[in-house]
Amino acid sequence: MKDIIMTIINDWDPIGLFPMAPTDEYISEIEKIQEVLKSNNYMTIGQLAFEINNIFLKTFGDEVYTKSLNECKKIAAEIINKVDEK
Repeated sequence: MKDIIMTIINDWDPIGLFPMAPTDEYISEIEKIQEVLKSNNYMTIGQLAFEINNIFLKTFGDEVYTKSLNECKKIAAEIINKVDEK
């Protein structure tokens, strides 16, 4: 699951750190997203999007992290779909 989340978050690159940053730059946020998913087997896309948004806001603040909740919904849907495929 962690590899799936890492691929999706790194491709999204919500702070615009790549290609300069190491591939594990978002590892703490990825681990938090993984914990959220593990703790709730029936998480909706909306719930996961809210959690993703909050995780990045808490880490980077609203001056650096400026993505919308709607954008997080797309990422949440991709994560849920890929995890469910596995």
